[in-house]
Amino acid sequence: MKEQNTLRSSILELLYKGEPEAVILNEIVKQAQDISHGSICSILCIDEEGKHLLLGAAPDLPDFYNKAVSGLPIGNGMGSCGTAAYTGERVTVEDINTHPYWSSFKSIAKDANLGSCWSEPIKDASGKILGTFAIYHRTPNIPKTKDIELISELSDLTAIVLDRGKIIRQLAETESKYKTLADASNEAVFIVEGEKIVEVNKRAEVMTGYSELELSGVSIFSFIEKEHWIVSLDEKSRNFRHKIQAIGTKKDGSKIDVVVRIKNSTFKGKVICLLSIRDVTNYKNTKTKLLKLSQSVIQSPVSVVVTNCEGDIEYVNPKFNELTGYSLEEVIGQNSRILSSGNNPTDLYESLWKAIRSGKEWRGEIQNKKKNGELFWEFETISPIKDERGQIISFIAVKEDITERKRQEQIKKIILNISNAVFSQNTLFEFIQFIREELSSIIDTTNFFVALYDDETEMFSLPFHDDEHDSFKEFPKGKTISGWVVDHETALLATAEELDELGAKGEVELKGEPSKIWLGMPLKGKEKVIGVLVIQSYEDENAFTEGDKKMLELVSHQISISIEQKRTEQELYKALYDAKESDRLKSVFLATMSHELRTPLNAVIGFSGLVDNEVDIETAVEYCKMIHQSGHNLLNIVEDLFDISLIQSGAVKIKHENYNLLNLFYEIDAVIHVERNVLEKEHIELILNLPPNFSDFILNTDPHRFKQVFLNLLKNALKFTDKGSIEYGVMNGDVNSERVLHFFVKDTGIGIPEEVQESIFGLFRQANEKLSRKYNGVGIGLSISKSLTELLGGKIWFDSTYGEGSTFYFTHPIK
Repeated sequence: MKEQNTLRSSILELLYKGEPEAVILNEIVKQAQDISHGSICSILCIDEEGKHLLLGAAPDLPDFYNKAVSGLPIGNGMGSCGTAAYTGERVTVEDINTHPYWSSFKSIAKDANLGSCWSEPIKDASGKILGTFAIYHRTPNIPKTKDIELISELSDLTAIVLDRGKIIRQLAETESKYKTLADASNEAVFIVEGEKIVEVNKRAEVMTGYSELELSGVSIFSFIEKEHWIVSLDEKSRNFRHKIQAIGTKKDGSKIDVVVRIKNSTFKGKVICLLSIRDVTNYKNTKTKLLKLSQSVIQSPVSVVVTNCEGDIEYVNPKFNELTGYSLEEVIGQNSRILSSGNNPTDLYESLWKAIRSGKEWRGEIQNKKKNGELFWEFETISPIKDERGQIISFIAVKEDITERKRQEQIKKIILNISNAVFSQNTLFEFIQFIREELSSIIDTTNFFVALYDDETEMFSLPFHDDEHDSFKEFPKGKTISGWVVDHETALLATAEELDELGAKGEVELKGEPSKIWLGMPLKGKEKVIGVLVIQSYEDENAFTEGDKKMLELVSHQISISIEQKRTEQELYKALYDAKESDRLKSVFLATMSHELRTPLNAVIGFSGLVDNEVDIETAVEYCKMIHQSGHNLLNIVEDLFDISLIQSGAVKIKHENYNLLNLFYEIDAVIHVERNVLEKEHIELILNLPPNFSDFILNTDPHRFKQVFLNLLKNALKFTDKGSIEYGVMNGDVNSERVLHFFVKDTGIGIPEEVQESIFGLFRQANEKLSRKYNGVGIGLSISKSLTELLGGKIWFDSTYGEGSTFYFTHPIK
């Protein structure tokens, strides 16, 4: 134990002194061999990929063996060390010659005169495997307790060394990266402690004419004249920043004008001063010359920029500052790339530089970016400036802002594309989607919708709505923001605060996800506003400007005309389809009528003929019942046809009277029970559902038409229900709590296919025309019910699942 403590102390001392990793590893192996007499030790390290073992230290193993082992793949059965690195567990091979882990390495072990190998994985504090520590013996050998303790101690000690080496390498890499970045800077970088220069980059050597060695340890004032220094380098605040202009003296004695940025920072555990120095001598010289130029350059309505041969800006006129938002100090010495939008093709810049570097003038349009990120277009003329010898010394660019002109060109193009798209886009949805894509080239249309307004229903319908948060198909105008635009017939650009103000005044009621900015444009038809076009942003309150609003006003007229044209086109297509469908339905109706009329007529004629023959009285009575039922069926068909004719001609008159609703239901219930028996569907359960407080309720209605609606729905339910039940009645619990009563008829029948649900209330429509023969009927019952319900002042609708049943609802106002 004493020897192990001595070993540990000596290794830690080497670490403290900063000895190289290889030296310390070799020392561990040598002292380990001194402790474990007759042993030969080795350290193998895992490579960066974690797949192979590399030689760390094994001074007493033969070279051929070390070369063979270095690069050994880790894995189960790859010798003692490969297996230990793979499993993370100690591997004790007492006899190499007989152990399966060494089956592939027996020959080389024999050549190296090795009989046993104990290998311990080296792990860092997190348990990550860094390598292995191995103890070999010349003959087969079984480890004792002290051997196990020793190899475990050696493994832990080696882990400390390897971990420390890794940290040192990472620090060195980081320092190297920062050094590389500093050397690549266009500015001279000085690290100063007190007044003494600690470190400089390559640019500092070039700027001063001194080498790094010559600058190291000397006062910064040997380069920068102290009288120009207006701040103290003893400032201790880590957040201290300052910028000064000064005179620098180079090694050859020449003077240069410099701008010095001073910032306190931490370097190697100490608070130091970081100086970034830019040589602005050329700028000052150029400025002096340019001041002699005509005031016309300064007062020019276009931007003027002068750069050196690398494109670094040496001069800009006030118009440049006004247009781009950059101050003079911000751009001088910067490369003209600071204006790059990133949207111009690479070959444009290649042709530009090729032309001006060859002494030619270049002209062209370029999209640039302002300080605030706003994009703008310029027409630039760039010419080389030559000295007396004809050498190019700088470039001058005269740049005209053509953003508005480009915008107008783009607007004209959009208007033309939209007018042409009316004929190329198939549907109104596709057409509005095309409009959105066109507008996206000049404005953010991430959240975009068009709402068309119906002044009769005072409802907005949305043929196109693409939004990050909300999703609507229609909504009432009410006091919506879109309704405000329609009512005022004017565009609205409003921030969240401005919308809140409108809400506080009661002019609008805000609904849906609140946006940071909202821009709505009225779509005006020939005589009235037909809708609104809206874009909004949920993130950026500056997403849209007054310029965007004016742009939309320019294109909205064409959009309005085009949408009306497209909508008219679709209505014509729909009218044509409806006409064709009407012809088809009339044909179906006539075929159905032929069947429905012929069937009972055949029964009347057939059974009446049979009665003429001599039959017994019971048979005759049965035939007469069938004749009566067939006549009743004929009468129902004729009554339905008469009703639909009256409804279509507007001749139906509703005769209101006060009627006990309970009595109405008793009459309806009696009729439908008889109908059930006639259809021989006594197994269908009929359930009348009425509220308990219903006995004295008086309804002002036309009782005949009310019963007609209810019985039509009940007969339909009975006709299409083969098993189960039919439930009907009133939905309201308290009939006096609402202004309308809700009635329902619910069946467990065949249901209505989804593809025909939208047209089920149409004339001559049936839930399933293929089943019309099976269930009989001419397809006008639901159409009559809908018309009568509306004449009574109510509405009718349904829910249905094909194969499970249907529920029809209708309302009746309470007066």
